[in-house]
Amino acid sequence: MTFDTLGNKNNPAVLLMHGMISSSKDCMPFGKHLSDEYYVIMPTLDGHGHDGTDLLTVDKEVEKIIAYLKENNINSLALVQGSSMGAEVALEVRRQAGEAGIPVGHCFFDGGPFFHFTPWFRAIMRKRFTTLVKILDTDDPETAMENLKNNKFLKFVVKDKIEQYDGMIRSMVSERRHFSKLTVENLVNICYKCDLPSFPDEEQKTFTFFFSKEEPAHNSKKRLLKAYPNGVYKDIDGYGHCSYQSVEPKKYADMLKAVISNRCC
Repeated sequence: MTFDTLGNKNNPAVLLMHGMISSSKDCMPFGKHLSDEYYVIMPTLDGHGHDGTDLLTVDKEVEKIIAYLKENNINSLALVQGSSMGAEVALEVRRQAGEAGIPVGHCFFDGGPFFHFTPWFRAIMRKRFTTLVKILDTDDPETAMENLKNNKFLKFVVKDKIEQYDGMIRSMVSERRHFSKLTVENLVNICYKCDLPSFPDEEQKTFTFFFSKEEPAHNSKKRLLKAYPNGVYKDIDGYGHCSYQSVEPKKYADMLKAVISNRCC
């Protein structure tokens, strides 16, 4: 795991968690708009960078994040934000941070696929992600970009809004990236075998679950409402899975700032 940061370390800290097969680079477009007021911390999860690691479990990923916070004297977080699979990592950050005595002001979960599917379904998803990540294992970014845009599974996830992902896809293919078989297996487990830890009612009130109405992950909302009835749920029209942050990074950052200061949602 590696970490990138933006802003002044003396400012309140926020933690941004990227999505599956992504990296900290994909948090930069909106992260830079937070760095005027906050110290922005952006991990790249194991198996997603070039540090020779494999993604294992969400628990182990978060243990490394908590250790980093302690080593760098980050004693509180104004916000923990997570996108897609990163939303599930962010939820575990909130749990472990509480145990570690690191207060978290607010959590913002963007497009998290908070599902718990059968082993049969997860086996299918492993095959789909194996095909998807092979596209990134090339030194030809233009071909990789075209192949990603034409991938059937990605088209299903983003529906008819592939144009909203140009910036994110270009970032993902900008350098050759290899995802191991173990990493693919475990990212599928994190995404589609998600347990929902319990939180007191008052803590749930600091949770914002943000979905596009048209994205598949929106279907996990019923499960979330049962587990976290006191959370805040915000839906948006006209955008794909986690695409609002890419299309409108300044507005997205302003929304996160408003969440932190309790001015919206």
